[in-house]
Amino acid sequence: MDVLTDDHEREEAVRHWWHENWKPIALGIAIALAGLIGFRQYQSYTLHKAQDQAYEMYTLQYRLSKEDAKAREDSEAFLKAHDDIYGSLLALDLVTLDIAKKDYEAAATHARFAVKNGGDLVSPSASLTLARVLTEQKQYDEALGILKGITQDAYAAQREELRGDVLLQKGDRDGARTAYLESVKLLNAAKQQVSGVLQMKLDSVAAAGDKPAFELVKATDKEQALKEAKAD
Repeated sequence: MDVLTDDHEREEAVRHWWHENWKPIALGIAIALAGLIGFRQYQSYTLHKAQDQAYEMYTLQYRLSKEDAKAREDSEAFLKAHDDIYGSLLALDLVTLDIAKKDYEAAATHARFAVKNGGDLVSPSASLTLARVLTEQKQYDEALGILKGITQDAYAAQREELRGDVLLQKGDRDGARTAYLESVKLLNAAKQQVSGVLQMKLDSVAAAGDKPAFELVKATDKEQALKEAKAD
């Protein structure tokens, strides 16, 4: 690149450069502005579309709860058009209705839809639901496989309790006991209440020499309290 030796040469060079390049620069600025405006319009469009989809989903949920004669048909049509979180949430409502009718095949179909399309927000819960449905169908190994795929910490205690249910249905009492104990351990570690139902499940598969579940929970609570006291 040549070195410019005085201000006049620099000024002339700038004028020449601007004369040669002002059109593409102006065009680039215009495109950028149009893109910004377009992006904002797209955001607005996306927001309104999401609101419309949510409203349609809530309307169908309400109609299902009121046993609207045509709600089921309209809900199935909604699922075909919405392989997304909205469809997944509605699919879980259909699962509840399917289970009430003991139509486990339909329930499994809707639960699979929710798992596939629910994303991180819905899929873990939908997977638990699917595992329960598969257990009712005595498809224990598939149910256990579904549970194994739930890796989110927030669902770990529920996963282990349900794993215990599946194993118990399968006839594996020792495996069920291990899973229930793990669920209790996870709940205590997270400082969450251990339900009476889980305690009864654990007691039902207790091995010789095991403490009653309520004593195990109390002992764990005391240990936690002692740790917290020492920390203070």
